[in-house]
Amino acid sequence: MIATDKIRMSDLSHSFRIETDLADELTPSHTVEQAVEYYLERVPIPDSRSQRWAAISRGYRLDMKTLLRDVPQEDMEWSVLPEVSAGAA
Repeated sequence: MIATDKIRMSDLSHSFRIETDLADELTPSHTVEQAVEYYLERVPIPDSRSQRWAAISRGYRLDMKTLLRDVPQEDMEWSVLPEVSAGAA
């Protein structure tokens, strides 16, 4: 990956999309988790702070601790989804 690469993030319905290059507020030294936080700060998803979130690319969940410089080029388009868990409420 190079510093001019772009990350595209959206929700599952693609209603809330953002695109940013890695020479702006996010850099190759940021983590996937920081990129997800960046996304959630910019889109109007109600109650987004009360949930845990995951980034999914090509059907696989990205490791939130991975540096953006280590994310393969083909995984630069993500769906940002709330984590779900089964269990008693």
